[in-house]
Amino acid sequence: MRPTRRTILCAGAAGCAALISAPLRAQTYPSKPIRLVVPFAPGGNIDVTARALGPALEAVLKQPLVIDNRPGAGGAIGTAMAVGAPADGYTLVLGVPSMVTTLPLIQSAQYTMADVAPVSLVSQTSVVLVTRKSDARFGSLADLAALARKQPGALSAGHPSPGSPNHLALLQTETAVGSSFNVIPYKGSAPALVDLIGGQLDMYFDQLPSALPYIKSGQLRALAVCSLSPDPMLPDVKTVGQQGLQGFDATTYAGVFAPARTPAQVLATLEQAIAQATRDERMQSVLRNLGSTAKSSTQREFTQLLQTEASLAKRFLGEGRLKKEA
Repeated sequence: MRPTRRTILCAGAAGCAALISAPLRAQTYPSKPIRLVVPFAPGGNIDVTARALGPALEAVLKQPLVIDNRPGAGGAIGTAMAVGAPADGYTLVLGVPSMVTTLPLIQSAQYTMADVAPVSLVSQTSVVLVTRKSDARFGSLADLAALARKQPGALSAGHPSPGSPNHLALLQTETAVGSSFNVIPYKGSAPALVDLIGGQLDMYFDQLPSALPYIKSGQLRALAVCSLSPDPMLPDVKTVGQQGLQGFDATTYAGVFAPARTPAQVLATLEQAIAQATRDERMQSVLRNLGSTAKSSTQREFTQLLQTEASLAKRFLGEGRLKKEA
């Protein structure tokens, strides 16, 4: 049957409507609640950060933000679920860079770095090297470095999980010191801090929020901040670089990711909204009390940070210092 003028016009109208509808959907985003997957257990640093971000982001986007905790496998389970969701901006995940830079290299994650779209950073937290305050061997980082060089592999150093920012901070400290530690992985900071205070562990690389109460109580000594700049919460504690060793940045960041094929306009809307939300005074206060700092970024800046961390993880993997899990 030959097409009539009417069918041609109708087809043309339908095509125009399809072309117009995609940008229109992006312009009206969001039009329903957004799910924010937190791939860690309730009550932890990332969960608290998500719940501080929630009200601030809701106020900007004018839609509810539903927190969905999906812990397991160092964040890999929740991340896989989130990046496998429809790429429409209504399922996001809040986590740390190592979830997409390091975990896929060392375990059987159901995604790769190419499956995620970095949206924006949300916060930053310092990693600190702590020892027992009563341990006279470690009055300073220089004392620890000297003993480590004298007895390679003898000093025990803990971290909360393989491939975590804390673990990378430990490996970078080994490089800066010029020696090796007896590296001991733990399942979280709580058991590691018990062992450290009890004398079963020589040092621990911890995120500041969980270590800070013990530093303030005098049970632990912060020997160094594993960043390029001192932390305002520990103004008297110098960085590794400020103490004469090779400096490095092992700051822990939290950020929002979306599935890789999310429309550019939706990502831009989220990037701008997060930048505005992180200026919220209540959110900033909650994070300060946690020991973190609110910090947004552009998509490009976040991507560059991920690429830098991925290169570092690949280097350690090639050197055999970061190992694939069985």
